[in-house]
Amino acid sequence: MKKPNIIYFHTHDTGRYVSPYGYGVSSPNYLRFAEWGMTFKDMHCVAPTCSPSRAGLLTGQYPHQNGMISLAHKGAELKDIQKHLIHTLKPAGYHTALIGFHHVINWPEYEKLGYDEYISPGAGAKSEKIGPLAVEFLDRHTQDTDQPFFISVGVTETHRPFPEDIPEKETRYLRPPAPFPDTASFRKDMAGFNILLKQVDTALGSILDYLEAHDMRENTLVIVTTDHGVAFPSMKNNLTDHGTGVLFMLSGPGIPEGQVTDALSLQLDLFPTICDICDIKKPQWLEGKSMMPLLKGDQKDLHDAIFTESNYHGYSYHPFRCVRTSRWAYIEGYEDTEWTQFPRSDAGVSDSVWTEFGWGQELAPKTRLYDRLFDPHECNNLSGRTQFSAIEAELKTMLHQHLVKTQDPILDGPIPAPKGATHS
Repeated sequence: MKKPNIIYFHTHDTGRYVSPYGYGVSSPNYLRFAEWGMTFKDMHCVAPTCSPSRAGLLTGQYPHQNGMISLAHKGAELKDIQKHLIHTLKPAGYHTALIGFHHVINWPEYEKLGYDEYISPGAGAKSEKIGPLAVEFLDRHTQDTDQPFFISVGVTETHRPFPEDIPEKETRYLRPPAPFPDTASFRKDMAGFNILLKQVDTALGSILDYLEAHDMRENTLVIVTTDHGVAFPSMKNNLTDHGTGVLFMLSGPGIPEGQVTDALSLQLDLFPTICDICDIKKPQWLEGKSMMPLLKGDQKDLHDAIFTESNYHGYSYHPFRCVRTSRWAYIEGYEDTEWTQFPRSDAGVSDSVWTEFGWGQELAPKTRLYDRLFDPHECNNLSGRTQFSAIEAELKTMLHQHLVKTQDPILDGPIPAPKGATHS
């Protein structure tokens, strides 16, 4: 049987803010796609910042293992390009193409990644350009050959800056992200996000239209996801659910339609899953677990715990580690001082308003413990409370065992900044 085609459609800074996750934002094609396959409600990226997250998904390793501890255009590099997913797919007969945004290598050096072809949208990687380019590739490739393909389709939205000239009618019936009050300024900020999301949704829709019109759904594995949480303060760059929680949907051969799973999952699980679906031997370095038992309905859970991390965002050092179970989340900081400011997100309306009223001056404790059942927004720190000491100790032990097992350099002290890292 022919190996399935693979489409990896990914956005920038979207978190879970699409309609299949219950949010009142305009994304009908995301909802349409959710009916094609399985939606993972408790999926997390491995790191809440762009390049480390993407590199984790594409190599199946943690950032401290694959080398991508910061942004690719700020000096961070993959230790071994050959661990990129395409170098497992190409020997198995796949034609690989990169369309638009990627962020796992410095922009001028994209050829080092080793894709068979790179389809450039010109300046920027906006969805209005990327959608048509993806459709053109599909049309050309399917006419020229029956060779299976892997295409990475990356758009820059919904990264800031958001549109600022927003009609008032666009803001009236939106609710801002969970940490923020439902007031005019925050609604306006969310409206800017929603405008960009509509553009992405249109691009996704054009790809879905093509697959449907050409009877390609059955033998095409489609992955729809994003890199990390939305670019609002206390979300992106943070190891709480707001920072690592991501949309993640799969459709394709053998994947049940219109299904939702609450299984705790990590984007590292995608690489081994692709290997299973495509009948390819798994590389020995993979850290994730195949999601096939979930997709087949053989089990409801995948992980007892997952691990996420934060190192650098550009030059800014945010050394945190997190262990997360279905009930609890424990975050530990690794700076020399006992206190650390919450990492900031990109500048925008919400950041400006919060800063005006004193945000950014508060100090975050070095350890945080959250009860995900009774505190889903992870605001009430239970660390240090006597009644939770046994739980905290267990999670701390689990986290330390993970750091030792994966040879995390944080155990030896501060991790040096990538060569060439800048403050800008």
